[in-house]
Amino acid sequence: MIETPALLTVSGLSKSYGAYQALSNFDFVVDAGQAVSVIGENGAGKSTLAKILAGAIRPDSGSMKLEGTEVHFSSPRDAIRRGVAFIPQELAYLPNLSVADNILVGAWPSRFGFTRRRWVVRKALDEARRFGVDINVDRPMASLKLGERQLVEIVKGLAHRARLIVLDEPTASLSEQESQILFGVLKNLRGQGVGIVYISHRMDEVYRFSDRVDVLRNGVHVASVAPSNTTPAQLIEFMLGQAGEQLPQLASRALTQDTRLSIAGWQAAGVPALHGVDMEVQAGEIVGVFGLRGAGQELIAEGLAGLHGHIRGELVVNGRRGRVFSRPRQARKAGISYVPAERKREGLVLSMSIQGNLTLLILRQISRFGIRLASVERRRAGELARRLNVRYRSLQQRTGDLSGGNQQKVLVGSRLASRPTIFVLQEPTRGVDVGARVEIHKFLRELAQGGAAIVLVTSDVEEAVLVSDRLLILRDGTVAGQLEASQKTQARALALATAA
Repeated sequence: MIETPALLTVSGLSKSYGAYQALSNFDFVVDAGQAVSVIGENGAGKSTLAKILAGAIRPDSGSMKLEGTEVHFSSPRDAIRRGVAFIPQELAYLPNLSVADNILVGAWPSRFGFTRRRWVVRKALDEARRFGVDINVDRPMASLKLGERQLVEIVKGLAHRARLIVLDEPTASLSEQESQILFGVLKNLRGQGVGIVYISHRMDEVYRFSDRVDVLRNGVHVASVAPSNTTPAQLIEFMLGQAGEQLPQLASRALTQDTRLSIAGWQAAGVPALHGVDMEVQAGEIVGVFGLRGAGQELIAEGLAGLHGHIRGELVVNGRRGRVFSRPRQARKAGISYVPAERKREGLVLSMSIQGNLTLLILRQISRFGIRLASVERRRAGELARRLNVRYRSLQQRTGDLSGGNQQKVLVGSRLASRPTIFVLQEPTRGVDVGARVEIHKFLRELAQGGAAIVLVTSDVEEAVLVSDRLLILRDGTVAGQLEASQKTQARALALATAA
């Protein structure tokens, strides 16, 4: 009897970025009709694996076989031609074209090289209905909500009749109803012999959907188990490793009971959403807010910064009660300084000098009669650079020439320039090296010890546990729990965040 080869066989895949090893000697098998969930902490290598399987990036070494035949993908289009569809975490769509055009992009129906609009609409509608998605295919993509765009991307990937589908956090932007539609589609595809690789953070989805769970930690494949043979606690232990519970904790310190910031009953419709979120922060306290992608924690940070006028609820800042800010200027005037998650797009002007970035938000303070005082600007920028231990040649050096860690220090320093009483940081150590991460954490502790109230919004569970005095866990827009003192461990935080 001839043994049928596995649908996908991966051997020894490795990928590094400089000194960072994203994936190390990874072995992996998926059979036809099998659903395999791949889980791990943020930065464990999950998205790197997904992109290699889909041809978006090339591995440094290793091999892939589809049904026994070795394949080398040069691009996602090449992978699609061979039957591998990738539904990415970051959507890639054509905003000015219709839903129908996006679903069938590169594969429009035609005769003798010509196509008609009604053929495109009819075929796109057939594809959407085949997968149980009810949507107006004539609408432009730019007019859709985020969850609707995600479903269109999924239909687009499935419309190519793929043998293997790779999904990277596909439900992060979907409502529960939309997620149910997706799982129904995937169940039907499994019955047709399609293999599925499902990158996820959500423990409930892993147990509901998977035939097997594979765990990555620091780019290494550490476990491969059937959900029926393990528990959520064991999977979390695989994700964290034994060192996860041995991390040093912050020394306790007496708080002043001086409430600097209070939010009550925050509500926000849409995806992500908020449902009655309450939070208080005392002077001298670091309150962490941790959640998986789409849990709503980013809305808290951006709402405090005045970036989401649609949030409803109460806000008290330094004793003053009012509505949620609708503009960033209101937040700054109230004494709140915000460090955004994307330093290159939202936080810094990379073509500007270090000095210019550090003083950008305090131009009035360093000017007289509308003219900047060069000596004052230079002194303030130098003080901030030294305080954050920025490594640079000259304050006139382009910020874009600095390393990622030093750019992040400049970002933090620029927000400190106005001497805020409340500091809100969103993903403050994303994309920085270990040394800069430690320095930023140390600096936040010093700020708190000096009396600042700090809100740390992060998807890095290690950072959330290490740096915060109190840790709020968000799940599906609600506070799933609060951890303090000895209860504040990575395992408990992940368990609450994943509904384990």
